[in-house]
Amino acid sequence: MRILIADDEYLVRASLISMLGELNVPADSIREATTGEATVNAICQDLPDLAFVDIRMPGLNGLEAIKAAKPLSPQTKWFVLTGFPEFDYAQEAIRLGVSGYLLKPASPEELKKILNDFAEENKKSKAAQNKQFERELMALLYSLTSLEFEGSESFVAKAHYIGAVFYFDSCLSEKVRAERQFAFCRTAQEIINEYLDNYNRLALAILPDGDLATVGAWESLQDRRAEHQVHKYFKALEDEVRNFSGKDWALTLIKTNEFPSYQEFLNQLENLQEIAPLRVIAGTGKVLDMNSLSRLAGNSSQVDLATQIHSLCRSYRDRNQLNYIKALERLKKSIQKVDFKIQNRQSENMIGFINCSIGCQLPIDQDPKQWVQILEQYDQLFPANLPKDESQNTDVIGQVIAFMDENYGSNIGIGQIAEQLNITPNYLSTLFHKKIGINFMTYLKKIRMLKAKELLSDPNIQVHQVAKQVGYLSTRHFARLFAEHYGCLPSEYRDKPKGH
Repeated sequence: MRILIADDEYLVRASLISMLGELNVPADSIREATTGEATVNAICQDLPDLAFVDIRMPGLNGLEAIKAAKPLSPQTKWFVLTGFPEFDYAQEAIRLGVSGYLLKPASPEELKKILNDFAEENKKSKAAQNKQFERELMALLYSLTSLEFEGSESFVAKAHYIGAVFYFDSCLSEKVRAERQFAFCRTAQEIINEYLDNYNRLALAILPDGDLATVGAWESLQDRRAEHQVHKYFKALEDEVRNFSGKDWALTLIKTNEFPSYQEFLNQLENLQEIAPLRVIAGTGKVLDMNSLSRLAGNSSQVDLATQIHSLCRSYRDRNQLNYIKALERLKKSIQKVDFKIQNRQSENMIGFINCSIGCQLPIDQDPKQWVQILEQYDQLFPANLPKDESQNTDVIGQVIAFMDENYGSNIGIGQIAEQLNITPNYLSTLFHKKIGINFMTYLKKIRMLKAKELLSDPNIQVHQVAKQVGYLSTRHFARLFAEHYGCLPSEYRDKPKGH
C-alpha cells in the first residue's frame, strides 16, 4: 500500500506517519508533500493508493491539487485533512470524488478504519478488474472479438505481456490427471490473488486446444512496480511448478518472452505450442523458456525424434494401441536417422519423459536403439484387463454438444466443460476432434452461425442484438465471421427475400 500525506504542518505529517507505523504500514511506502504543487508531482510519480491532503496549503490548495492530480492517478483514494469542516469545502470535495474527511487532529481509530475499509474495497476492486480482463482475454482467444475492435484505451490494447503454458505429462488415469490439474489451478489462483495490483492483471486460461496457460499483463509505469509484481507472480508460480512434479507426474512450464503488445504475445504463444514437444529433450518437471526451445528447434533430427516420442506417449495416454504401434514404427525410423552424439543429459530427459508418460522402466544408461525392445512389450503395456478411463464409458462428446447447444450464447470454453466432466481439457479437446472430425472452436462457431441465421429470419431484429445473443462481444467481428461463413453480411442476409 502506497500512501501520500500532503500537509504543510510538520507535526500533522509526523503524527500521521507515527500512527501509520503503529498500524504496520512500512515507512518506505509513505511519501510526504508540503505544497499543492508538490502534491501533484508526488501523485504523478508514485500513483499512491491513498492520499491524505490538507485543504489549506501554500500555492494550490488541497482541493485544487486533487482536481489537478486526479486524472493522473484514477485509482487513488482521496481523503481531505482539515480542521475546517465548512459546507462549501464539503460540496467541492464531493464533486471531486473525495472518499472522506479526516479531521485534525486525527485519531488512530479513524485512521485504522480508513485503512481497513480501503483494504477490503481495494481487494474487491482488483478482483473485479482482473475478472473483466479474464473475460476480455478469453473473448480474444476464442474469437468472440478481435483486437482491432477493442478501444485503444482498453487495458488489453495498451498492456505489456508475458505468459506461459503448462504441460502435464503422466501415465496416471485421466480422472487422477484431471484432479491434480484442477488442484494445481486452485493453487495458482491463490498465487494470483497475492500478486494482483491495480496496474497489473494476472489470468489463468484454457487455450482453445485444451492447454492450460497463464498470462501476466501490466501498464507501463514510471516506477515499474506493476511489472515487478507480475515477475514476482511468475517466480512464485515457478517455485510451485518445481515442487509439483513426482515420479509418475511431471508438470512443465514454458515461458514466453515479454512483449509490448497483445498481438506479438499471441504470435509467440502459438509458436510455443508448436515447439512444446521439444520438452521431451529439454526436460520435464521444470521451467523452460522459448529461447532454449528455439535453439533445440534448429536441429531437425532432434525435432523429429522429440515429435515421435511425444506422439507415442500421447497414443499410450489415450489407450489407443493401434496408434501406439504406428507411432512406435515411426520412432524406430527416427532413431535410425539420428546421429546419436546426443548429450547424456538429453538422453536422460527423453528416457525420463517416456518412463513418466508410459510407466515403463527404461534404464537411464540404455542406448536409444534398445528402447524399442521394451516399448514393444504390448502385453505388459496394454494388458487385456486394463480398465478404460471412466470418461470413455460415457457419451462424453454427446454431453459436450448438448452443453454447447444450450450455452452457445455465453462466453464458454473447453476448460469449464472439462472440469464439469472431471477430465483434462487437453484430453477432451483430443477426444472431441477424434469423434467429430473438427476441433471444439470450429464446431462452436458453426453452432453460433446457424443460430444467428435463424435469428436473422426475423426482420425486426437488429444485427447487434443477434451478435450478442449468439455470444459475440463485437458486432463488427461477428459480421466479419458471418460473411466468411455465408458469403454475405448479416444485414444483407436479413434483407434478402426469403426463398432466394
